[in-house]
Amino acid sequence: MADTPSSAPKDPAGGTPQQGGGSEQFAAQPGQHEGGDPYAPPSGAGHARHEMPGGAGYPQFEGPGAAQYGTEPLEPPPAVATQHASYGMPPQTQQQYGMPQEYGVPQQPGTMPPPGAAPGQPVYGYQLGTPTGLDVGHALSYGLEKFRANLAPWLGITALGVIIYLVFVLVVQTFEPNSLLPLVLLFLAVMAALWLLQAAMVRGALYETDGVKPVFGSYFKFVNAGNVLLTALLAFLGTWIGLALCVLPGLVVGVLCMFALHFVVDQDLGPFDAIKSSATLVVGNIWPVVLLTLSVAVITFLGLLLCGIGLLAAGPISILAVTYAYRTLTGGRVAAV
Repeated sequence: MADTPSSAPKDPAGGTPQQGGGSEQFAAQPGQHEGGDPYAPPSGAGHARHEMPGGAGYPQFEGPGAAQYGTEPLEPPPAVATQHASYGMPPQTQQQYGMPQEYGVPQQPGTMPPPGAAPGQPVYGYQLGTPTGLDVGHALSYGLEKFRANLAPWLGITALGVIIYLVFVLVVQTFEPNSLLPLVLLFLAVMAALWLLQAAMVRGALYETDGVKPVFGSYFKFVNAGNVLLTALLAFLGTWIGLALCVLPGLVVGVLCMFALHFVVDQDLGPFDAIKSSATLVVGNIWPVVLLTLSVAVITFLGLLLCGIGLLAAGPISILAVTYAYRTLTGGRVAAV
């Protein structure tokens, strides 16, 4: 009777079972350590257990329809349009002020750089385009329409100016200061309040040109009250010194500083930069600005004739018209009526 073969482990190469036991079971096969890869399959054998015959290693099947990972071409990503934030500024204008065309300059609400700005200077505003000519008649009608469309807040902010004046009169009549110093201090306090009120009205007018109807609290969201007071003080002193000398120089200084507070409130410029920018803008558009100044003076005079009550309308209309001129001459945003 034939002997029944005993179960024995197979060799690693998939050969026949090894006979015997002891150290012979783990004996090296001929040539196993004589160079080469110890895990390489015998010659003539099929693919080893860990060998992957695909074009890139995966999968193990070849032929039509078999995916070859790592060899198929990659599709390019879809093109994504870059959204610029230059608010419509022409490329040549961006280059002029040192701004990158690919990203634009999203900044605080405002207008174009002040005239004479050096390349690379910080720019504030919407940057809507190049400056255009000023139509004084349209500026006045624009102020009137914006005033009528948002009547209550404008009347409220103007009435606050009347209250400040009445408080000043009441304090003077109550305490009757006899020395010069208390009068000067009281006068400066009232003027500071009126200058801040004027800046608040400029802020509201800028909102109107942006196409936003301001509420009462919106008027006081200007940037730097210190710059407002210093700018107004310098313009006030320059005007009164000019008036004391020969009247005409004072009027000239007043016209040159016409847009100073606009540059402070809208672009957060310092006092000297704001006055310089205003003077440059006025000189570059002298005749339309002079005509606008005369028109505002006439409107104010007519308001005074109506026992001062007309100033409740004359003040907002004038501020709105001047702000329209500022935005138009600097190429800033002007919302439609």
